Amino acid sequence: MSGLKKLELDFLWEVSNSLAKVVDEACFVNELKAIFEKYLNVNNLRVFLWDEQSGSLRDFVKNWLVIEKNAQNEAVKKIFSNLKSNPDKEAFVLNNNILSYCLSMEMLENKFSQYLKAENNILYFLIRNDKDTLGVLELDFDEIINEVKKSDFLISLGIAVTQISAAVTNKILNNQMVININFLNVMKNIAKLIETQYELAYIIPLIGEMVDKFVVEHLIYIFMKDENADFKLVWPSDCSDEKILSILEHFNDSKSNIISPDLKAGVWAIKNQDKAIGAIAAGNSFDKLSQKDIEYISLLAKQASITIEKADSYATMLQYATLDALTGLNNRRQFEVRLNQEVATARRKKKPLCCIMTDIDYFKKVNDTYGHAAGDCVLKSVAKIIKAELREYDIASRYGGEEFCVLLPYTSLTEAEFVAQRLRSAVEKTQINISEIDKLNVTISVGVSCFDESMQTPQELYQRADSALYEAKKNGRNRVVVCQTPD
Repeated sequence: MSGLKKLELDFLWEVSNSLAKVVDEACFVNELKAIFEKYLNVNNLRVFLWDEQSGSLRDFVKNWLVIEKNAQNEAVKKIFSNLKSNPDKEAFVLNNNILSYCLSMEMLENKFSQYLKAENNILYFLIRNDKDTLGVLELDFDEIINEVKKSDFLISLGIAVTQISAAVTNKILNNQMVININFLNVMKNIAKLIETQYELAYIIPLIGEMVDKFVVEHLIYIFMKDENADFKLVWPSDCSDEKILSILEHFNDSKSNIISPDLKAGVWAIKNQDKAIGAIAAGNSFDKLSQKDIEYISLLAKQASITIEKADSYATMLQYATLDALTGLNNRRQFEVRLNQEVATARRKKKPLCCIMTDIDYFKKVNDTYGHAAGDCVLKSVAKIIKAELREYDIASRYGGEEFCVLLPYTSLTEAEFVAQRLRSAVEKTQINISEIDKLNVTISVGVSCFDESMQTPQELYQRADSALYEAKKNGRNRVVVCQTPD
């Protein structure tokens, strides 16, 4: 480098300095473009990466987007192919002609004069690491200036490209490391679902959200087989991807996955005892699935299969248990048992018995906006509030979904209404942490009823409370409605 002039040395120093400080791909390219414009009057600078799996170029800044075919980009692919097969690592391309920036000045000037075209002055340099050719650096000039014709400045460009190649390699490795960490976290979180939840209606949307956040380039869908062994979409609410729907028609127990010929859609089996009970699907109208995408989703589908299989086993066992796995309150089955017991006691001892039915307002909106994990946080928090506001011998249960039921033995209707208002107020005032940074306030609607001798069955007690709850929601929510005993 002793033969390089101050201008070239300043150029290399600025390139090196910029590569050391930029953090994301857009800044990376913009910083380089500004430097190349300053020293070489470059009209544009772009970096393309080669995707071996799909045989496509990707823009380094917008790496989720495969560059669609057009005349210019097909030319870039051809140039990339020519450079990649060229043994001379100091090669570059001027208007589709491979040159070496180690040629003598006289030869370079002759070559430039021969290949320059007034309407198209583009240089391409290979971006390499020690083992692989990663892509190309494209420099688009309004006019190739005199300095570029000189071998010392071309050598400076070659050195700069070596620095850029190292920086691109580091960014690719760092991005891959982040992806691997995120993948392991998703695998772990899917496995942990059964620690707090065993109902498939809750687990499947959670799995869908986790996979969807990881595989950001493709839309994710989850299908489960119905009683007729047909695949039915269960998450999200709609799928219009004809490739996915077509693949599902040919899916069977012997398949682990099927990928469409154009690599833009794929389906992976969710299995239970080697039988396909569902499928995770991924699709995109533009982007292709890479080999890494296919491997990642295959492993996520296997983990989802294990989690769903365990949840199914737990559900079978827990149907005979007494507690709700998520909230720790009595489950619906235990509520029915206690309802029969308390109504029998109230009838026999002529003692008052009241029932509170409560429902979280706009709970579906919480799930749709923040995700089912946030919904679970809300359910657990509301259950905790209910439990804290009751007496030891009051009976709180999760009736189903976002609905809770409370039995209040030895409690008059007036006292029960007071308890209901206290519950409603406590929930309204509580700020719920749904993540490390997000907090949420919710409200509940409440219906109250009281046992009387005219009731033919114990179920009438909570059915009247449920009717009052319906009135509370109908009349504006976040309120208590008392069902008066009929004459």
